Amino acid sequence: MRWAGPALNGKSHKGVVPGPARVPLMRDYDVVLASGAEHLRTRFEEHGFRVFTCEMNYDGKRLFPNADVYVRIPEVEKLSDRRVVVVQSCTGSGPAEKEHLSTSDRVVELLLILDVLNRPVSVEKIGHKQYRTTPVIPPSRVEVVLTFQPFALQDKAFETGEAISGRWAMETIVKACNHVWVVNPHPPEDTPWMKVLRDRGVLHSIDITPDLIKFGAEQLGLKDYKVITPDEGGQERFSVAGYGKTRSDSYTVELTGDLDVSGRSVIVVDDLTKSGSTLLKAAARLRQQGAKEVALAVAHVLPLLDRGEELLEELVEKSGQRVFVSNTVKTRVFCERYPQLTYNVVDSLVKVL
Repeated sequence: MRWAGPALNGKSHKGVVPGPARVPLMRDYDVVLASGAEHLRTRFEEHGFRVFTCEMNYDGKRLFPNADVYVRIPEVEKLSDRRVVVVQSCTGSGPAEKEHLSTSDRVVELLLILDVLNRPVSVEKIGHKQYRTTPVIPPSRVEVVLTFQPFALQDKAFETGEAISGRWAMETIVKACNHVWVVNPHPPEDTPWMKVLRDRGVLHSIDITPDLIKFGAEQLGLKDYKVITPDEGGQERFSVAGYGKTRSDSYTVELTGDLDVSGRSVIVVDDLTKSGSTLLKAAARLRQQGAKEVALAVAHVLPLLDRGEELLEELVEKSGQRVFVSNTVKTRVFCERYPQLTYNVVDSLVKVL
């Protein structure tokens, strides 16, 4: 069953604990930030939203010693009869985060948050290991924003018998809420299962690249520039010219082809990077082909656990601080050290939601 909201549309909920008395709010929805999106809190609040986060367990962590995921929204009663937007980045935590959560942990955490919102209860301790629970009026509507899509690279079966984990995760999340928004999804637009969800009207994409490119151009004072992409996937995704790319392993790529960039300012756009190697190779090739100046723009930065932040620092240095990213995923290099190179994804989200 998909999310249905309050059974009686906010009328005569017998035996249900109501939320607090209503006061006029600046915004028509509230925001719940899961662990992968808590770094977005300040900007949401600057836009006038009420923001809620999950409390840690009694160890001050999200994971118990046996790796079970803990979720609690202490002020869940304040969300009664409200439209609620839950934001999560469904990729493993990087070096900038205190506790390591895998992609699977992020997905489970999100599903548990959605379960709390679907069936919230008020709990009263009445004795030793004795508790009384009373249902709370749930939100009227719950939507999910995935600033990064879970298992994004496993969008199809590449070998016989492989699980399509990207499909499973998205279909599971869709069943637990009213609607899902994905920021720059990695699977192509014509991926069959993505198309099915879009045709059903339960999944939509949010493309932040126009805002990201504009942000980078303004930071550099560029007014006349050409946008290209490093590979065939980017050409399909962004509808701009680009190179051909071959990959021999996770870290080694080669680019082929020529582009008419002589004397031009160029911005290279890509959907995601781990180390920036492809972006830097594209920049070098563009300079060899006569580009006057080159800047880089990438929607998602996924820091590797092993030397991830160090590699991103090298990307900033080798690009001459001409690389612009979003904060869909928290990194120490961009979110803390180089905020001037970091576009805040919240500014795009609030225009769409």
